[in-house]
Amino acid sequence: MQAKLYTLAEDFLQYIEAERGYSPLTVTSYGSDLTQFFTHVQQCAQVGVAEALTLANARSWLVTMHRSGLSPNTIGRRVSALKSFCSYLSDNGNLVHNEMARLRAPARHRPLPTYLTGEEIQSLLSAALNQRVAYNAFRDYAIVAVLVFTGLRRGELLRLEVGDVDLAGMTVRVRHGKGGKSRIVPLVEEVVEALRDWLAFRRTKGHEYLLTTVHGNRVWPSRLQAIWKRILQRSGITRPGVTLHTLRHSMATLLLQSGKADLVAIQHLLGHSRLDTTGIYLHVAPGQLRGAVEAHPLAGAGRSDPASRR
Repeated sequence: MQAKLYTLAEDFLQYIEAERGYSPLTVTSYGSDLTQFFTHVQQCAQVGVAEALTLANARSWLVTMHRSGLSPNTIGRRVSALKSFCSYLSDNGNLVHNEMARLRAPARHRPLPTYLTGEEIQSLLSAALNQRVAYNAFRDYAIVAVLVFTGLRRGELLRLEVGDVDLAGMTVRVRHGKGGKSRIVPLVEEVVEALRDWLAFRRTKGHEYLLTTVHGNRVWPSRLQAIWKRILQRSGITRPGVTLHTLRHSMATLLLQSGKADLVAIQHLLGHSRLDTTGIYLHVAPGQLRGAVEAHPLAGAGRSDPASRR
């Protein structure tokens, strides 16, 4: 059973990476989740593939995870991996009865995202630009400007190449978004100017990646994290939970609160495949809800006098 399951799992992982466009990190997580389930089944009994992938075994696994103190989010992710694997086997004729289709994961807790105010974002931009080394100043300012005005993910930013930036057309092309999807994101003048200044300084060592070090090497995630840490420290923002991803949350939240962009437009800008994912930005204060109600086009029109209807 072990060899057969692991072989099928390897085929599945190659499929979701090559044909579904899942990121390497997601593929690795799915592989780890499936291994956890296989180990659980093997500890119970040595059975064949069909006998292993049963609803009873999956529910037993759920109980074990609950008892070990895993969070609902972690359990939910593992269940999602198992269900996707079984659907893949069913579609390819390796599993006649897919009992996992009836498996229900615990409800996931989706905390409200942390976001920055306009004043805090200005502090970050100033902290990025106010450096003695001009090369770093223009690069770091471009990094913050792109993230807060476009909502790109960290990985999307690091994969950008010079050819993806159209300063004349004021757009940036994201060619390797989540799930392998591409999209065009418009740029405001502030970002165009930031990128134009950066490109005048940019050095390179035989590659086309947009972000480079002073030696011309590509900026990798660890270097970007170090850059962000320095910017955040200089900005004076000390509240916890502020990360690079916070800039993406801030862009979406500020757009929605401005009333000039609806949820569908923000969904396309962020590259979300599902609208309910974008819905996490509907975290508004009671005062904003009152303002929204009062902005109803029929509000204040007044009720007609009952006497007038006699």
